[in-house]
Order: sequence, then C-alpha cells, then structure tokens
Amino acid sequence: MSINLFSFKELYECFLKITYPLEIAGRKYEAGEVIAKFDKIQIAGLQELSKIVTANGGFDNRAHVFWHETKEVVLNFSQGVFSKLHFALLSNSKLLNVTAGTTILISKEEERESNEFGVISLSEIPKTNLFVYKKDTGEKLTYSVTGNKELTIATGFTTVIVNYEYEYSNGGQLIKIGQNLIPGYLTFEGKTRVKDDNTGQTVTGIIKIPKLKLMSDLSMRLGSQAQPVGANFSAVGVPVGSRGNTYVSEFYFLNNDIDSDL
Repeated sequence: MSINLFSFKELYECFLKITYPLEIAGRKYEAGEVIAKFDKIQIAGLQELSKIVTANGGFDNRAHVFWHETKEVVLNFSQGVFSKLHFALLSNSKLLNVTAGTTILISKEEERESNEFGVISLSEIPKTNLFVYKKDTGEKLTYSVTGNKELTIATGFTTVIVNYEYEYSNGGQLIKIGQNLIPGYLTFEGKTRVKDDNTGQTVTGIIKIPKLKLMSDLSMRLGSQAQPVGANFSAVGVPVGSRGNTYVSEFYFLNNDIDSDL
C-alpha cells in the first residue's frame, strides 16, 4: 500500500547527521555530527509504505480487528550543484584521498602536425595505448618514439590525431561507486514553508527522520543543456520506537516563519 504524504516542492537547510563514528576521506566524524548540509532540495516524492493486517472470523469471515503498520517512508530528491562529499553521499559511494605520487592514467587526444622531418611533439609523456591517425583519412600510421614527448612518422607536414594515456601523480580524491560510504543510518532534518489553513500566514515546517538509509540509485544530469549539474537520489526512512509506539518521521508546524528574512 502506498500513500502520498506531502506535496511540498522544496526543502531548505537540510542536514544529514551520522549516527555513529565514521571516517570519510581522512576526516573523523562523531555520532550526531553534521556530515552534509543542503541549502535547497527539490522533492520528487515522499511516500509512506505501510501494511494493514486484519483479524477475521464469524459470519461472512468479516474483519473485526485492524492493525496498521508503517514499514518505511521512501524519499526521492533532486539536488542542484553539490560538492564531492555531497556526490559521495548521494550515490552512497566511498570517498577516498589519493595521495601525491599515486599514478592515475588519463586519456588524451591531440591534433598535431609533423615537422619537415616527421617529428610530432606532444603535450604529455605517453605511457600506454598510443595510436596515431592521419586526420583527413583516418588511416592508422606507424611511428617510432624518439623522445619523452616526441614521435616520428614517415611523412613531414602531416596533420594527425594522436590518442594515448599519460600518468597524473599530483593526488586528488576518488569516489568508488559500488562501495558504500555509509553502511549504517543517518538522521535527516529539513525545513519548508507552509501556509496556515486558518490564518493564511506562512509558517515554518520542519521534517525530521531519525533513521534514514541512503539508496545508491543515483542518476545525474550532465552537459550544456543541464547546467548546473543536477542529481536525483532516494533514501528510505525506517521506523524507530518501541513496539506499538513506532514512527518513521515527524513533521512540526511552527507558529511562526522563523526564517522570514531568508
């Protein structure tokens, strides 16, 4: 059974907090510490997944007792520009530091013209997968490596396309999709603005999810027609509390708009 709970289009000042000690890319976080803040998140959906169980009997096997149990709340979000940590969280992928001196192979393509002696100068030192093509025909050409960044082909003054991989070793950060960044749970808190039914006044709404599991089905929008970079991601709120007194999320309607100056 699936029921739409809310139709708010946007949350702001959203906080994700870790529920246990964790180290991410060399930084240690304590339980309850904010690991990511989102200034604005578009809500694509917020749904309650629940189960209704009945006790039946007697005439016509009618239902006499009903139990309604919330299994989880599924959230679908859309986020605009984000940092490397945001990206790692949204995809629930490990974020690692790459130390200087560690080799990263990078593909490169260059258009070059050989000199009168057939020598071609490249901008990087080719390491592997080096191929040379004549630009106007696409013909693959033979070559010899005559220097760190130099090749020689049989003909002079020939425009070629060179494909190769070179080594980068100045460090960076690595996101490994498929290896979970957060194996456990987070807490979530976000704000929205709602209009009071009686007074018509705009007030602040606060949603809290004490036990949130990030899902890894991240999809991204890239390219010149999708700027800034955007991402869609989902998470699941899991019930907390004692038997018979469980809940998944809380929604507070304040009496004021506490961020009216924003």
